[in-house]
Amino acid sequence: MRVLIVNYEFPPVGGGAGRASWHLCRELARIGARVDVVTSHGTRNFYYHLEGARIYSLKVRRKSVHETGIRGMAEFLIRAFFLIRRLVRENKYDLIHYFFSIPTGLLSFCVGRSLPFIVSLRGGDVPGYNPGELRTMHRLLTPVNRLIWRRADAVVALSDDLGRFAKQIEPTLNYQVIYNGADTHLFQPSEIPRNTGGPVRILTVARLLELKGIQYLLEALSQLPKDQFHLSIAGTGYFETALKRKTALLNLTDSVAFLGPVAHHELPRIYCHADIFVLPSYGDSFGQVFTEAMACGLPIIAARSGGVQEFVENGINGFLVPPKDVKSIADAICRLASSRDLRNKMGQNNIQKIKSQFGWDAVARQYADVCNHILERRN
Repeated sequence: MRVLIVNYEFPPVGGGAGRASWHLCRELARIGARVDVVTSHGTRNFYYHLEGARIYSLKVRRKSVHETGIRGMAEFLIRAFFLIRRLVRENKYDLIHYFFSIPTGLLSFCVGRSLPFIVSLRGGDVPGYNPGELRTMHRLLTPVNRLIWRRADAVVALSDDLGRFAKQIEPTLNYQVIYNGADTHLFQPSEIPRNTGGPVRILTVARLLELKGIQYLLEALSQLPKDQFHLSIAGTGYFETALKRKTALLNLTDSVAFLGPVAHHELPRIYCHADIFVLPSYGDSFGQVFTEAMACGLPIIAARSGGVQEFVENGINGFLVPPKDVKSIADAICRLASSRDLRNKMGQNNIQKIKSQFGWDAVARQYADVCNHILERRN
């Protein structure tokens, strides 16, 4: 099977969807697929091999390492249009897999209907799911988005929550849920015992955006004794200045550390140094950082919103709290902070859950099954 994957973000730029496409192309190649990837980078055009896959990366001006912006998306569409048409002429692909229906799925119109394609819904590409600077673009392109979903041979949603939201926009939509995996080779529990004394170490890892809900975590911590916890925040984003200002206003400066950008390969060390992972996001379709933290044996506190509800069971491997509910966040932290046994039990439950359900090899096989089903149906 020969597959072309198209995603405007790919490591080292972008977020969870970029890393997901990186893992997917690598695992598909390992099980025998021939994989090409069209993506973008911030500095130059270049081509390289990645463990059996060929990567074509186009120069696109980005707002930052993590954010493409509308102009960057437009540049990618223009440059990718010509590259994809050439690659399709030169290679006998069996199908194309577009990460994001908007903007990437727009490129499906340049190929025609002879080549089947899959669209992966990631969250920000579904109108209204996590509105931000793309709100106006979504309003204009919703009819086009619906047409892309109808034309696709398969639509894969990152969570059932996201798929159900998309179905409200396009009632005829049939979708399949395939979760992101966790890199269990990189993210593993520490062999060194966790905190045996001193403040409880709380961690959050995220792009610092308003919808990540970290402002509510700070407010919750301001209600707790400051000598009993320490919060580390890993990541950058436009909301960082506001969060630092709030930290100072709440008199939390000595109890909160902003770590800035952390390289992906450094994240396991940070996870394994923590006792609790907290991210009260109210706009994530999945949240890759949750599965990374779970793989490292951390109990989770998350908002009852988005896809995280589908793999965090309240009271079993973490706590789910109402979105933006400061008191509930504080109460959940207190429950975990007061019981090392509860933290360890939930952490072990998470390790087992990740091993049994979220390996990238299993995720790749699910996508391969979707591809094979499409090709059988076409033939």
